[in-house]
Amino acid sequence: MVNLPPSKAKKGSVVVQTNQGRLRLQMPRQLCGGHQKFLYLNLADTPENWELAEAKARVIESDIKFERFDPTLKKYKSQTHLTVVETIKPKPELTLTKLFAKYLEFKKPALKATTFNYLVTGIQSYIDRCPYQPLSEDCALQVRAWLLEDTTNSMTKRILTHLNAAVKWGIKFKIVKGLTVSPFEGLAAELPKHNWESDPEPNAFTAQEKELVLEAFKNHRGTWNGRGETGQKFCFYYPMVQFWLLTGCRPSEAVGLRWCDIAPDFSHIVFNGSIQHPSGKETRVDGSKNNKRRKFPCNQELIQLLKSIKPQNLTDKDRLVFPSPVKGKAINYNNFTKQVWHKLVDPITEKTRQHEQDCKTTTPYSCRDTFISEQVGKGVPSAVVAKWCDTSERVINSVYLDGKILEHLRPL
Repeated sequence: MVNLPPSKAKKGSVVVQTNQGRLRLQMPRQLCGGHQKFLYLNLADTPENWELAEAKARVIESDIKFERFDPTLKKYKSQTHLTVVETIKPKPELTLTKLFAKYLEFKKPALKATTFNYLVTGIQSYIDRCPYQPLSEDCALQVRAWLLEDTTNSMTKRILTHLNAAVKWGIKFKIVKGLTVSPFEGLAAELPKHNWESDPEPNAFTAQEKELVLEAFKNHRGTWNGRGETGQKFCFYYPMVQFWLLTGCRPSEAVGLRWCDIAPDFSHIVFNGSIQHPSGKETRVDGSKNNKRRKFPCNQELIQLLKSIKPQNLTDKDRLVFPSPVKGKAINYNNFTKQVWHKLVDPITEKTRQHEQDCKTTTPYSCRDTFISEQVGKGVPSAVVAKWCDTSERVINSVYLDGKILEHLRPL
């Protein structure tokens, strides 16, 4: 038996052929009066079925040799052990990249744009590069080891946390087969705490530092080059820094604040969103970090500030209260912190804190620490301050309340 083209087939042999994707056997001409005769096997052209066809051809050749060949071919059609065998295509294995992409697509409608962008650019980018892709019971330790080599403990902890959530989601919705428990369960908890968890110490300004910071912004007219002041005038940002210190709001909430968010009589402000710049793209985010809308009462100092900066004959209520120097744009918090804040504020705190053993660098969030610490120090209940600032009493006590602001207090 051979499976050569008819012109090259050995005389008296049975030839396996393919015709329109199906297999057939060509009988020797001398057995069929010089005519071509075929036995159609009703088998698909697959490697497995070629073996079946070749076995059938050998049976026919044996019958020819021992003079028991059935010229009607009925004998060879009645074999019931021959069945159609289609090539079984293996299901593509589920990789970490595929699973996490499905997980993100499912979660996307419920996520803020900034959160989704972070998960794509900050988490998924690592998962996509991970060389240990097939999801299995023993993949987690390999992934963990690779992450610890490739990035920080803190980032590894974040990625493992999100991977565990994705796998548990996949198990719940029958996307992950063969697993009943996530192999990533508990791995993140075994890593050291994030810095903000292990060292949540607040970083508020003292009363002296606060005045120095405000004066620095108020009086900045550029960089002195020996003949005069040139470059950007940081005094442009003075009202926003005042606002941070008077409200304790998150910096991005002030960046996104519009005049329509402020009561016409300046009695209160409604914080209901922010502007952030994930991957450099200006993005408005509705709601606070905790997805809440809050009403903040204005004191006289804050009222005077808002009155002094409100444009005359304002018609566009969606206009930003603290716009960027670039017309029509919002202030980019990250750029501001690097290019303005650290240049102006770091020299102040380096001097005032030079005798401290661990002098921490401040950020605009230090204004939030300062406001919260001041209000509690003045006797405002922490529950009230928590509502003003969209936080909780527990977080105030553990994260925001700076002891050095309370040093003036004495037991009653």
